[in-house]
Amino acid sequence: MASDDDRVLILGGGLAGASAAHVLARAGRRVTLLEKEAEIGGLANSLLHESEHGRFWYDFGPHRFHSVDQRVHEETIAVLGDNKVERARVSRILLYDQFFDYPLKLSKALVQLPKPVMLRAIFDYFVQATKNLFTSPKDRNFEEWVVRRFGRKLYEIFFGVYTAKTWGLPCTKISADWASQRISQASLWDTIVKSVFRPRKEARSLVSKFHYPAKGGVGEIAKSFARSAQGNGAEVRTGVEVEAVLVENGRCLGVRARNERGETEVIKAGTVLNTMPLTLLVRLLEPGAPAEILAHVDALKHRSMVFVFLVLDRPTLTHDHWIYIPEDTLTVHRLSEPKNFSDDCAPADKTLICAEITCDFGDEIWTKTDSELREVAVRDLVKIGLIKPEEVLETFSHRELFAYPLYDLEYREHLEAVLAHADGIAHLDTTGRQGLFKYNNMDHSIAMGFTAADNLLGEDADHRQVATGDTYFG
Repeated sequence: MASDDDRVLILGGGLAGASAAHVLARAGRRVTLLEKEAEIGGLANSLLHESEHGRFWYDFGPHRFHSVDQRVHEETIAVLGDNKVERARVSRILLYDQFFDYPLKLSKALVQLPKPVMLRAIFDYFVQATKNLFTSPKDRNFEEWVVRRFGRKLYEIFFGVYTAKTWGLPCTKISADWASQRISQASLWDTIVKSVFRPRKEARSLVSKFHYPAKGGVGEIAKSFARSAQGNGAEVRTGVEVEAVLVENGRCLGVRARNERGETEVIKAGTVLNTMPLTLLVRLLEPGAPAEILAHVDALKHRSMVFVFLVLDRPTLTHDHWIYIPEDTLTVHRLSEPKNFSDDCAPADKTLICAEITCDFGDEIWTKTDSELREVAVRDLVKIGLIKPEEVLETFSHRELFAYPLYDLEYREHLEAVLAHADGIAHLDTTGRQGLFKYNNMDHSIAMGFTAADNLLGEDADHRQVATGDTYFG
Protein backbone atom coordinates (compact mmCIF):
# COMPACT_ATOMS: atom_id res chain seq x y z
CA MET A 1 0.00 0.00 0.00
CA ALA A 2 1.31 3.43 -0.93
CA SER A 3 2.36 5.71 1.91
CA ASP A 4 0.72 9.09 2.44
CA ASP A 5 4.22 10.57 2.14
CA ASP A 6 4.15 9.63 -1.54
CA ARG A 7 1.09 11.73 -2.25
CA VAL A 8 1.09 15.22 -3.70
CA LEU A 9 -2.17 16.84 -2.61
CA ILE A 10 -3.28 19.71 -4.87
CA LEU A 11 -5.81 22.18 -3.49
CA GLY A 12 -7.88 23.79 -6.23
CA GLY A 13 -8.72 22.60 -9.72
CA GLY A 14 -8.19 25.77 -11.73
CA LEU A 15 -5.63 26.07 -14.51
CA ALA A 16 -2.60 26.01 -12.20
CA GLY A 17 -3.81 23.04 -10.17
CA ALA A 18 -4.96 21.00 -13.16
CA SER A 19 -1.80 21.66 -15.18
CA ALA A 20 0.40 20.74 -12.20
CA ALA A 21 -1.55 17.50 -11.77
CA HIS A 22 -1.04 16.77 -15.48
CA VAL A 23 2.76 17.09 -15.22
CA LEU A 24 3.11 15.25 -11.90
CA ALA A 25 0.88 12.31 -12.84
CA ARG A 26 2.62 11.92 -16.18
CA ALA A 27 5.92 11.67 -14.29
CA GLY A 28 4.51 8.83 -12.18
CA ARG A 29 3.80 10.74 -8.97
CA ARG A 30 0.83 9.87 -6.83
CA VAL A 31 -1.54 12.83 -7.12
CA THR A 32 -4.82 13.77 -5.46
CA LEU A 33 -6.54 16.97 -6.59
CA LEU A 34 -9.36 18.51 -4.54
CA GLU A 35 -11.80 21.02 -6.01
CA LYS A 36 -14.55 22.68 -3.98
CA GLU A 37 -16.91 23.21 -6.91
CA ALA A 38 -18.75 20.51 -8.82
CA GLU A 39 -16.50 20.97 -11.86
CA ILE A 40 -12.85 21.60 -12.62
CA GLY A 41 -11.87 25.02 -13.97
CA GLY A 42 -11.84 27.70 -11.27
CA LEU A 43 -12.25 31.18 -12.72
CA ALA A 44 -11.59 29.67 -16.15
CA ASN A 45 -14.51 27.28 -15.89
CA SER A 46 -17.51 27.01 -18.20
CA LEU A 47 -21.05 26.00 -17.34
CA LEU A 48 -24.03 24.91 -19.43
CA HIS A 49 -27.32 26.78 -19.23
CA GLU A 50 -30.30 24.90 -20.67
CA SER A 51 -33.78 26.34 -21.06
CA GLU A 52 -36.67 26.40 -23.50
CA HIS A 53 -34.54 28.72 -25.62
CA GLY A 54 -31.73 26.22 -26.12
CA ARG A 55 -28.30 25.21 -24.78
CA PHE A 56 -25.79 27.92 -23.92
CA TRP A 57 -22.20 27.44 -22.80
CA TYR A 58 -20.89 30.37 -20.81
CA ASP A 59 -17.59 31.39 -19.24
CA PHE A 60 -17.04 33.74 -16.33
CA GLY A 61 -16.12 36.62 -18.57
CA PRO A 62 -14.08 36.36 -21.79
CA HIS A 63 -11.00 34.16 -21.98
CA ARG A 64 -8.59 33.61 -24.83
CA PHE A 65 -5.64 31.25 -24.93
CA HIS A 66 -2.38 32.43 -26.42
CA SER A 67 1.16 31.96 -25.16
CA VAL A 68 4.65 32.87 -26.26
CA ASP A 69 5.89 30.12 -23.93
CA GLN A 70 6.46 27.21 -26.30
CA ARG A 71 5.92 24.49 -23.71
CA VAL A 72 2.69 26.03 -22.42
CA HIS A 73 1.40 26.50 -25.95
CA GLU A 74 2.29 23.02 -27.20
CA GLU A 75 1.05 21.08 -24.17
CA THR A 76 -2.21 23.00 -23.96
CA ILE A 77 -2.90 22.49 -27.65
CA ALA A 78 -1.99 18.80 -27.26
CA VAL A 79 -4.39 18.11 -24.38
CA LEU A 80 -7.20 19.85 -26.25
CA GLY A 81 -6.63 17.54 -29.22
CA ASP A 82 -9.23 18.15 -31.92
CA ASN A 83 -11.39 20.21 -29.55
CA LYS A 84 -10.14 23.62 -30.57
CA VAL A 85 -10.72 26.46 -32.97
CA GLU A 86 -8.59 29.44 -33.89
CA ARG A 87 -10.14 32.88 -33.87
CA ALA A 88 -9.01 36.30 -35.05
CA ARG A 89 -9.31 38.56 -32.04
CA VAL A 90 -11.92 41.31 -32.27
CA SER A 91 -12.50 43.71 -29.38
CA ARG A 92 -13.55 47.34 -29.08
CA ILE A 93 -13.83 50.20 -26.60
CA LEU A 94 -16.95 52.31 -26.21
CA LEU A 95 -15.99 55.99 -25.88
CA TYR A 96 -17.72 59.22 -26.83
CA ASP A 97 -20.79 57.21 -27.88
CA GLN A 98 -18.84 55.34 -30.54
CA PHE A 99 -16.72 52.22 -30.80
CA PHE A 100 -12.94 52.26 -31.15
CA ASP A 101 -11.05 49.19 -32.31
CA TYR A 102 -8.79 47.67 -29.67
CA PRO A 103 -5.84 47.52 -29.96
CA LEU A 104 -6.12 51.11 -31.15
CA LYS A 105 -5.75 51.68 -34.88
CA LEU A 106 -4.18 55.12 -35.06
CA SER A 107 -5.64 56.20 -38.40
CA LYS A 108 -9.19 55.38 -37.29
CA ALA A 109 -8.73 56.83 -33.80
CA LEU A 110 -7.55 60.15 -35.24
CA VAL A 111 -10.71 60.37 -37.32
CA GLN A 112 -13.05 59.17 -34.58
CA LEU A 113 -11.87 61.23 -31.63
CA PRO A 114 -13.10 64.79 -31.46
CA LYS A 115 -10.28 66.91 -32.89
CA PRO A 116 -9.96 69.14 -29.80
CA VAL A 117 -9.58 66.02 -27.66
CA MET A 118 -6.90 64.50 -29.89
CA LEU A 119 -4.99 67.77 -30.15
CA ARG A 120 -5.07 68.15 -26.39
CA ALA A 121 -3.90 64.57 -25.94
CA ILE A 122 -0.92 65.11 -28.24
CA PHE A 123 -0.10 68.44 -26.58
CA ASP A 124 -0.25 66.89 -23.09
CA TYR A 125 1.93 64.02 -24.18
CA PHE A 126 4.71 66.26 -25.48
CA VAL A 127 4.50 68.51 -22.42
CA GLN A 128 4.91 65.46 -20.20
CA ALA A 129 7.69 64.06 -22.39
CA THR A 130 9.57 67.34 -22.00
CA LYS A 131 9.16 67.22 -18.22
CA ASN A 132 10.49 63.66 -18.22
CA LEU A 133 13.74 64.87 -19.79
CA PHE A 134 14.52 66.90 -16.70
CA THR A 135 12.94 64.90 -13.89
CA SER A 136 12.63 61.24 -12.99
CA PRO A 137 10.28 61.03 -10.03
CA LYS A 138 9.21 57.70 -8.57
CA ASP A 139 5.83 56.43 -9.72
CA ARG A 140 3.93 56.36 -6.45
CA ASN A 141 0.63 55.14 -7.86
CA PHE A 142 -1.22 54.07 -11.01
CA GLU A 143 -2.13 57.59 -12.07
CA GLU A 144 1.44 58.86 -11.89
CA TRP A 145 2.77 55.86 -13.83
CA VAL A 146 0.34 56.37 -16.70
CA VAL A 147 0.52 60.17 -16.83
CA ARG A 148 4.33 60.09 -17.01
CA ARG A 149 4.19 57.78 -20.03
CA PHE A 150 1.07 58.97 -21.86
CA GLY A 151 0.26 62.47 -20.67
CA ARG A 152 -2.74 63.68 -18.70
CA LYS A 153 -5.40 63.64 -21.43
CA LEU A 154 -4.75 60.12 -22.70
CA TYR A 155 -4.72 58.95 -19.09
CA GLU A 156 -8.13 60.49 -18.57
CA ILE A 157 -9.57 59.09 -21.80
CA PHE A 158 -8.28 55.54 -21.86
CA PHE A 159 -7.13 54.68 -18.34
CA GLY A 160 -8.39 56.73 -15.43
CA VAL A 161 -12.16 56.33 -15.64
CA TYR A 162 -12.09 52.63 -16.51
CA THR A 163 -9.61 51.81 -13.76
CA ALA A 164 -11.50 53.67 -11.05
CA LYS A 165 -14.76 52.07 -12.22
CA THR A 166 -13.32 48.57 -12.29
CA TRP A 167 -11.47 48.68 -8.99
CA GLY A 168 -13.73 50.95 -6.96
CA LEU A 169 -10.74 53.07 -5.91
CA PRO A 170 -9.28 56.40 -7.00
CA CYS A 171 -6.31 55.77 -9.28
CA THR A 172 -4.06 57.54 -6.77
CA LYS A 173 -4.85 54.67 -4.35
CA ILE A 174 -3.87 51.90 -6.79
CA SER A 175 -0.31 50.61 -6.95
CA ALA A 176 1.88 51.47 -9.93
CA ASP A 177 2.57 47.72 -10.10
CA TRP A 178 -0.84 47.31 -11.70
CA ALA A 179 0.11 49.59 -14.58
CA SER A 180 3.59 48.13 -15.10
CA GLN A 181 2.18 44.59 -15.24
CA ARG A 182 -0.84 45.25 -17.44
CA ILE A 183 -0.03 48.09 -19.85
CA SER A 184 2.34 46.92 -22.55
CA GLN A 185 2.84 50.14 -24.51
CA ALA A 186 5.21 52.42 -22.62
CA SER A 187 4.32 55.71 -24.29
CA LEU A 188 2.20 57.43 -26.90
CA TRP A 189 5.07 57.22 -29.38
CA ASP A 190 5.35 53.49 -28.77
CA THR A 191 1.60 53.17 -29.33
CA ILE A 192 1.86 55.06 -32.62
CA VAL A 193 4.81 52.97 -33.84
CA LYS A 194 3.09 49.69 -32.95
CA SER A 195 -0.13 50.82 -34.60
CA VAL A 196 1.63 51.63 -37.86
CA PHE A 197 4.55 49.16 -37.85
CA ARG A 198 3.61 45.84 -36.25
CA PRO A 199 6.72 44.32 -34.62
CA ARG A 200 7.84 40.78 -35.39
CA LYS A 201 7.39 39.73 -31.77
CA GLU A 202 3.95 41.01 -30.88
CA ALA A 203 3.20 42.23 -27.40
CA ARG A 204 0.32 40.36 -25.81
CA SER A 205 -1.98 43.34 -26.30
CA LEU A 206 -1.35 43.18 -30.05
CA VAL A 207 -1.90 39.43 -30.48
CA SER A 208 -4.37 39.03 -33.33
CA LYS A 209 -5.23 35.31 -33.04
CA PHE A 210 -5.98 32.94 -30.20
CA HIS A 211 -7.24 29.42 -29.54
CA TYR A 212 -10.45 28.39 -27.82
CA PRO A 213 -12.14 25.00 -27.25
CA ALA A 214 -14.57 24.12 -30.04
CA LYS A 215 -17.00 22.56 -27.55
CA GLY A 216 -17.58 23.02 -23.85
CA GLY A 217 -16.27 26.54 -23.36
CA VAL A 218 -12.91 27.64 -22.02
CA GLY A 219 -13.31 25.32 -19.04
CA GLU A 220 -12.32 22.47 -21.35
CA ILE A 221 -8.69 23.56 -21.01
CA ALA A 222 -8.50 22.85 -17.28
CA LYS A 223 -10.76 19.81 -17.66
CA SER A 224 -8.48 18.43 -20.39
CA PHE A 225 -5.44 18.76 -18.13
CA ALA A 226 -7.39 17.03 -15.35
CA ARG A 227 -8.46 14.20 -17.66
CA SER A 228 -4.85 13.76 -18.73
CA ALA A 229 -3.83 13.53 -15.08
CA GLN A 230 -6.55 10.96 -14.41
CA GLY A 231 -5.39 8.95 -17.38
CA ASN A 232 -2.02 8.70 -15.68
CA GLY A 233 -3.46 7.59 -12.37
CA ALA A 234 -4.28 10.86 -10.58
CA GLU A 235 -7.29 11.06 -8.28
CA VAL A 236 -9.44 14.10 -9.12
CA ARG A 237 -12.19 14.83 -6.61
CA THR A 238 -14.77 17.57 -6.98
CA GLY A 239 -17.26 18.84 -4.42
CA VAL A 240 -14.64 18.62 -1.67
CA GLU A 241 -14.22 21.68 0.57
CA VAL A 242 -11.03 22.11 2.59
CA GLU A 243 -11.87 23.06 6.18
CA ALA A 244 -8.36 23.12 7.63
CA VAL A 245 -4.75 22.85 6.45
CA LEU A 246 -2.99 20.74 9.07
CA VAL A 247 0.45 21.78 10.31
CA GLU A 248 2.58 20.10 12.96
CA ASN A 249 6.04 21.20 14.07
CA GLY A 250 6.36 23.52 11.10
CA ARG A 251 5.41 20.86 8.53
CA CYS A 252 2.21 20.55 6.51
CA LEU A 253 0.70 17.10 6.95
CA GLY A 254 -2.40 17.41 4.80
CA VAL A 255 -5.94 18.75 5.16
CA ARG A 256 -9.22 18.17 6.88
CA ALA A 257 -12.02 18.39 4.34
CA ARG A 258 -15.74 17.92 3.90
CA ASN A 259 -16.02 15.33 1.17
CA GLU A 260 -18.48 14.70 -1.63
CA ARG A 261 -20.86 12.93 0.77
CA GLY A 262 -20.79 15.73 3.32
CA GLU A 263 -18.54 13.76 5.66
CA THR A 264 -15.40 15.11 7.32
CA GLU A 265 -12.17 13.31 6.50
CA VAL A 266 -8.46 13.86 6.95
CA ILE A 267 -6.34 13.55 3.81
CA LYS A 268 -2.62 13.28 4.50
CA ALA A 269 0.14 13.95 2.00
CA GLY A 270 3.89 14.28 1.70
CA THR A 271 3.45 17.60 -0.11
CA VAL A 272 0.54 19.99 -0.35
CA LEU A 273 0.42 22.26 -3.41
CA ASN A 274 -2.05 25.09 -2.92
CA THR A 275 -3.80 27.03 -5.69
CA MET A 276 -6.70 28.30 -3.56
CA PRO A 277 -6.74 32.02 -2.68
CA LEU A 278 -3.65 32.74 -0.57
CA THR A 279 -5.69 34.62 2.02
CA LEU A 280 -8.01 31.63 2.43
CA LEU A 281 -5.08 29.23 2.74
CA VAL A 282 -3.54 31.16 5.64
CA ARG A 283 -6.89 31.52 7.40
CA LEU A 284 -7.34 27.74 7.20
CA LEU A 285 -3.99 26.89 8.80
CA GLU A 286 -4.38 24.73 11.91
CA PRO A 287 -3.01 25.70 14.34
CA GLY A 288 -3.77 29.26 13.26
CA ALA A 289 -1.29 31.80 11.97
CA PRO A 290 0.02 34.49 14.37
CA ALA A 291 -2.11 37.59 14.84
CA GLU A 292 0.34 39.81 12.97
CA ILE A 293 0.17 37.55 9.92
CA LEU A 294 -3.62 37.47 10.03
CA ALA A 295 -3.57 41.27 10.11
CA HIS A 296 -1.59 41.21 6.86
CA VAL A 297 -4.09 38.70 5.44
CA ASP A 298 -6.99 40.97 6.36
CA ALA A 299 -5.27 43.84 4.55
CA LEU A 300 -5.10 41.91 1.26
CA LYS A 301 -8.34 42.62 -0.57
CA HIS A 302 -10.08 41.13 -3.59
CA ARG A 303 -12.44 42.80 -6.01
CA SER A 304 -15.54 40.70 -6.60
CA MET A 305 -17.57 40.31 -9.76
CA VAL A 306 -21.17 39.80 -10.77
CA PHE A 307 -21.82 38.31 -14.21
CA VAL A 308 -25.24 38.96 -15.74
CA PHE A 309 -26.04 36.69 -18.69
CA LEU A 310 -28.69 37.74 -21.20
CA VAL A 311 -30.25 35.34 -23.71
CA LEU A 312 -31.19 37.37 -26.79
CA ASP A 313 -33.71 36.56 -29.49
CA ARG A 314 -31.31 37.17 -32.35
CA PRO A 315 -28.53 35.13 -34.01
CA THR A 316 -25.76 37.49 -32.94
CA LEU A 317 -25.30 40.87 -31.30
CA THR A 318 -21.87 42.02 -32.50
CA HIS A 319 -18.80 40.50 -34.10
CA ASP A 320 -16.73 41.33 -31.00
CA HIS A 321 -15.32 38.88 -28.53
CA TRP A 322 -15.57 41.60 -25.92
CA ILE A 323 -16.32 45.29 -25.58
CA TYR A 324 -14.86 47.57 -22.89
CA ILE A 325 -17.17 50.18 -21.41
CA PRO A 326 -15.21 52.79 -19.47
CA GLU A 327 -18.11 55.27 -19.33
CA ASP A 328 -18.74 56.08 -15.66
CA THR A 329 -22.43 56.74 -16.35
CA LEU A 330 -22.87 53.01 -17.03
CA THR A 331 -22.64 50.24 -14.44
CA VAL A 332 -21.51 47.41 -16.73
CA HIS A 333 -17.78 47.61 -17.48
CA ARG A 334 -17.30 44.86 -20.07
CA LEU A 335 -19.42 42.74 -22.42
CA SER A 336 -18.58 39.47 -24.13
CA GLU A 337 -20.42 37.19 -26.54
CA PRO A 338 -19.51 33.48 -26.14
CA LYS A 339 -20.86 32.58 -29.58
CA ASN A 340 -18.08 34.62 -31.18
CA PHE A 341 -15.52 32.36 -29.48
CA SER A 342 -17.17 29.14 -30.70
CA ASP A 343 -20.37 28.48 -32.66
CA ASP A 344 -21.13 25.67 -30.22
CA CYS A 345 -21.77 28.12 -27.36
CA ALA A 346 -25.31 29.04 -28.49
CA PRO A 347 -28.05 27.89 -30.90
CA ALA A 348 -27.93 29.25 -34.44
CA ASP A 349 -30.90 31.58 -33.94
CA LYS A 350 -30.05 32.87 -30.44
CA THR A 351 -27.09 34.41 -28.69
CA LEU A 352 -25.88 34.95 -25.13
CA ILE A 353 -24.27 38.11 -23.75
CA CYS A 354 -22.16 38.28 -20.59
CA ALA A 355 -22.27 41.65 -18.81
CA GLU A 356 -19.61 42.10 -16.13
CA ILE A 357 -20.02 44.34 -13.10
CA THR A 358 -17.19 44.65 -10.58
CA CYS A 359 -18.16 45.14 -6.96
CA ASP A 360 -17.15 44.42 -3.39
CA PHE A 361 -18.44 41.45 -1.46
CA GLY A 362 -21.65 42.40 0.34
CA ASP A 363 -22.10 45.78 -1.35
CA GLU A 364 -25.14 47.09 -3.21
CA ILE A 365 -24.33 45.31 -6.46
CA TRP A 366 -23.38 42.00 -4.82
CA THR A 367 -26.65 41.84 -2.88
CA LYS A 368 -28.99 42.73 -5.75
CA THR A 369 -31.49 40.10 -6.77
CA ASP A 370 -31.31 38.50 -10.20
CA SER A 371 -34.24 40.60 -11.37
CA GLU A 372 -32.53 43.79 -10.17
CA LEU A 373 -29.32 42.82 -11.94
CA ARG A 374 -31.34 42.20 -15.09
CA GLU A 375 -32.67 45.75 -14.89
CA VAL A 376 -29.16 47.17 -14.55
CA ALA A 377 -27.70 45.22 -17.47
CA VAL A 378 -30.66 45.74 -19.81
CA ARG A 379 -30.78 49.45 -19.02
CA ASP A 380 -27.08 49.89 -19.86
CA LEU A 381 -27.23 47.89 -23.09
CA VAL A 382 -30.34 49.75 -24.23
CA LYS A 383 -28.72 53.08 -23.37
CA ILE A 384 -25.70 52.39 -25.60
CA GLY A 385 -27.99 51.20 -28.40
CA LEU A 386 -26.93 47.56 -28.50
CA ILE A 387 -30.27 45.90 -27.74
CA LYS A 388 -34.00 46.45 -27.46
CA PRO A 389 -35.70 45.37 -24.19
CA GLU A 390 -38.05 43.00 -26.00
CA GLU A 391 -35.09 41.01 -27.38
CA VAL A 392 -34.14 39.77 -23.88
CA LEU A 393 -35.71 36.33 -23.48
CA GLU A 394 -34.24 35.52 -20.09
CA THR A 395 -31.36 36.39 -17.78
CA PHE A 396 -29.39 34.62 -15.07
CA SER A 397 -26.47 35.64 -12.87
CA HIS A 398 -23.25 34.32 -11.38
CA ARG A 399 -21.08 35.78 -8.60
CA GLU A 400 -17.34 35.39 -8.00
CA LEU A 401 -15.91 36.50 -4.65
CA PHE A 402 -12.21 36.26 -5.55
CA ALA A 403 -12.32 37.79 -9.03
CA TYR A 404 -9.35 40.18 -8.93
CA PRO A 405 -6.54 40.65 -6.40
CA LEU A 406 -6.65 44.31 -5.42
CA TYR A 407 -3.34 46.14 -5.84
CA ASP A 408 -3.72 49.05 -3.46
CA LEU A 409 -0.73 51.12 -2.34
CA GLU A 410 0.13 48.87 0.60
CA TYR A 411 -0.55 45.46 -0.94
CA ARG A 412 3.09 44.50 -1.57
CA GLU A 413 4.13 44.85 2.07
CA HIS A 414 1.23 42.68 3.20
CA LEU A 415 1.71 40.13 0.43
CA GLU A 416 5.41 39.66 1.18
CA ALA A 417 4.65 38.99 4.86
CA VAL A 418 1.93 36.46 4.06
CA LEU A 419 4.01 34.65 1.44
CA ALA A 420 6.99 34.52 3.81
CA HIS A 421 4.83 32.87 6.43
CA ALA A 422 3.50 30.29 3.97
CA ASP A 423 7.01 29.65 2.65
CA GLY A 424 8.15 28.91 6.18
CA ILE A 425 5.90 25.86 6.38
CA ALA A 426 7.70 22.77 5.12
CA HIS A 427 6.04 20.64 2.44
CA LEU A 428 3.54 23.39 1.61
CA ASP A 429 3.83 25.23 -1.70
CA THR A 430 1.48 27.83 -3.14
CA THR A 431 1.15 28.90 -6.75
CA GLY A 432 -1.22 30.14 -9.43
CA ARG A 433 -3.16 33.36 -9.79
CA GLN A 434 -5.04 32.81 -6.55
CA GLY A 435 -2.25 31.12 -4.63
CA LEU A 436 0.18 33.98 -5.28
CA PHE A 437 -2.33 36.86 -5.20
CA LYS A 438 -1.28 37.80 -8.70
CA TYR A 439 -3.38 39.18 -11.54
CA ASN A 440 -2.07 37.12 -14.44
CA ASN A 441 -3.33 35.50 -17.61
CA MET A 442 -4.43 31.98 -18.47
CA ASP A 443 -1.10 30.96 -19.92
CA HIS A 444 0.77 32.35 -16.91
CA SER A 445 -1.38 30.22 -14.58
CA ILE A 446 -0.61 27.14 -16.65
CA ALA A 447 3.10 28.02 -16.59
CA MET A 448 2.93 28.38 -12.82
CA GLY A 449 1.42 24.90 -12.55
CA PHE A 450 4.14 23.45 -14.76
CA THR A 451 6.88 25.20 -12.78
CA ALA A 452 5.51 24.08 -9.43
CA ALA A 453 5.34 20.49 -10.70
CA ASP A 454 8.87 20.69 -12.10
CA ASN A 455 10.13 21.94 -8.74
CA LEU A 456 8.49 19.04 -6.93
CA LEU A 457 10.03 16.63 -9.44
CA GLY A 458 13.43 18.21 -8.88
CA GLU A 459 13.72 19.28 -12.48
CA ASP A 460 14.90 22.56 -13.93
CA ALA A 461 12.04 24.29 -15.68
CA ASP A 462 12.62 24.05 -19.42
CA HIS A 463 10.56 27.15 -20.08
CA ARG A 464 10.31 30.68 -18.81
CA GLN A 465 7.20 32.02 -17.16
CA VAL A 466 6.76 34.94 -19.48
CA ALA A 467 5.48 37.96 -17.59
CA THR A 468 4.78 40.17 -20.54
CA GLY A 469 2.09 42.80 -20.33
CA ASP A 470 -1.37 41.99 -21.54
CA THR A 471 -4.01 44.30 -22.82
CA TYR A 472 -4.71 46.83 -20.12
CA PHE A 473 -8.44 46.36 -20.40
CA GLY A 474 -8.16 42.55 -20.09
